[in-house]
Amino acid sequence: GRNLILSFDGTSNQYGKKNTNVIELHGRIKDGNQLRYYNSGIGTYARPSWRSYNYWKQVINNKIDLAIAWNFEKGVFAGYRWLSNHYRPGDKIFLFGFSRGAYQVRTLAGMIDRVGLLLPGNEEQIPFAFELYADLKGQSENKTLKFFKGTFSQVDVKVHFLGAWDTVSSVGLIRGRNLPKTDEFNSSICYFRHALALDERRVKYLPEYVCGGMSMTEQPEHNNATQADGGKLVPRVKEVWFAGCHSDINETLDNAAVPVLWMGNEANLAGLRLRPSTVEWDWEELKQNKPVKSLRSVWRWFELWPFKRLSYDDRSSTTWWPHLKEGRVIKPGQKIHASVAFIEDYKPKANFAEGMTQKTWDDILKKGKQDEIFWTKEIQEILEMDLFDHLNVKTIIDELIQDMENFQLIGRLEFLASTRMFSL
Repeated sequence: GRNLILSFDGTSNQYGKKNTNVIELHGRIKDGNQLRYYNSGIGTYARPSWRSYNYWKQVINNKIDLAIAWNFEKGVFAGYRWLSNHYRPGDKIFLFGFSRGAYQVRTLAGMIDRVGLLLPGNEEQIPFAFELYADLKGQSENKTLKFFKGTFSQVDVKVHFLGAWDTVSSVGLIRGRNLPKTDEFNSSICYFRHALALDERRVKYLPEYVCGGMSMTEQPEHNNATQADGGKLVPRVKEVWFAGCHSDINETLDNAAVPVLWMGNEANLAGLRLRPSTVEWDWEELKQNKPVKSLRSVWRWFELWPFKRLSYDDRSSTTWWPHLKEGRVIKPGQKIHASVAFIEDYKPKANFAEGMTQKTWDDILKKGKQDEIFWTKEIQEILEMDLFDHLNVKTIIDELIQDMENFQLIGRLEFLASTRMFSL
């Protein structure tokens, strides 16, 4: 089968001189037996060539879209339509997204899980399929969904890989209810990877974890390992924290290179064929980089307002209590990327959930060493070592000798070589 890849960028993100991690990864996808689709972020549109009525109409539409994402469904419909027209049995679906683009691809995966993927030629049914997905409640939905899927949809379609950078559902004025399968375990996703920002504190950019406000450990099916194309058992779900605020996680600059390298490697292990990355970073830059301060200007006043937001007490409960610049909550089952341990003069704004671990930030910060791995021994339970897991190099080479066409292993070696921290 083929790989079908859909990439959804975040709010006001689109191709330009300063590109995003979504575009960086999308541009690395090899041609051939891989088809790809890119959707620029909510609030991005090509301008008319002159300042006409259409120009000002578009400007107003753009601003409203940025505020309340009223074109959210349009992006989901477009991606769903592309998949419906291109999918063939045996194909593998890869979804990538940042911010509200990440929420869009999670919505798309939820829609596929509940109503299936329409057979080609049924485009007129897409709005109705979304309505069924989003609005049905109670026991009566099972019969309706079963009939709809059996009549219009292809059989047993799953999302092979979903990669999200810092999912948020809305940065508008009002928080709506979450769409189905966006805040709970979605069994139609084989691999779920989520990069999260340690230093984002704005109330309108609170993260949507894989389980909503719950921890991964409260849904044990997340702990199931599955076999990737390279033969190695890997977790179905990873949520990993990186240094930086919301925008840092999606910009291919400085320490933000780490999230895209990590995501690319995870997708590569799941079977996505990628060209070598053009993004590079060195140890000195990593040590000196500091997150952008996003909590400034009008955003500080928003912290005093009673916005409806997730309370993180359970999957979907909310509160109207002012946010007051609180740091994000690191939930049990989530990991801290090892790169955080190398940054000097840095204190993350996020806090560990009560009872998650006996470790503190002092046990992690400035503990990283380039020339050996033993510093991780005491904290490996909460670290994501992927980028720095150079001890696997010899094992990878042995496997590569046995299977010279295994592109996942070749990509893995290229990924490890980019760290310049191992020797054979």
